[in-house]
Amino acid sequence: MRITTIINGKGGVAKTTTTQALGTGLAQMPQFKPLVIDYDAQGNLSASYGLKEKECPTFYHILNGEISVGEAVQKTEEGDIIAGNASLSRVEALFDDPLTGMYAFKEQINKLKGYTHILIDNQPLIAGFLTRQTLVSTNDIVIPVTADSFTLQGLNALYEAFKTIKRHANPDIRIDGLLLTRHNPRLTLKRDIQANLEEWSKVLNTKVYKTYIREGVAIQEAQAVKQGIFKYDRSCNPAMDYRAFILEYLEG
Repeated sequence: MRITTIINGKGGVAKTTTTQALGTGLAQMPQFKPLVIDYDAQGNLSASYGLKEKECPTFYHILNGEISVGEAVQKTEEGDIIAGNASLSRVEALFDDPLTGMYAFKEQINKLKGYTHILIDNQPLIAGFLTRQTLVSTNDIVIPVTADSFTLQGLNALYEAFKTIKRHANPDIRIDGLLLTRHNPRLTLKRDIQANLEEWSKVLNTKVYKTYIREGVAIQEAQAVKQGIFKYDRSCNPAMDYRAFILEYLEG
């Protein structure tokens, strides 16, 4: 079972869109059975799967002992998901010992059976308790980035958290790659941004994916009707790009 966290220290870089595309794309391949986990209190991923996220059990209820991790899985047309909502903001308060709490998420993930991939949509708060829980639990990381200096600056906090977790809690964690999202290929990528992407890939001991995700109105339209990009419009540019990205991800 491969556990992947989709993460960046900045919002608005298509973390949720990427998680859903990866999850729904893998679900369409008969050899794979993915589960996505919405570990963001905003619950946007859950809503995009068509759930009434406020009514669904989350990892808060799992860690609180109210429900088993298997019972929390929601079956949808686009695949299996454990929902997220505002209850996740209370997870840290469940633990008197922060160290115990750090490993509690991992213990529950390890109880899941029958899945080939676990895909975690994370909050942008890198120093947050939920983020540290997922970094302790994950095999690898996918980092969506947009071509602007603010997004690249957000990698600093992620890199520091990654080093700390790798040194003390999860020595096998690795970064699978940097995924350029919301890209307009008609605009020349600024040389300094391209250079920074390549430099960061060296610092993080990873790669910049060959595939980039083109900007497209279909993504906003799909979000508005709470559908995945493949269900909304399989032929649009972002959908074709995400299919190519999935193949690169599977090589990792």
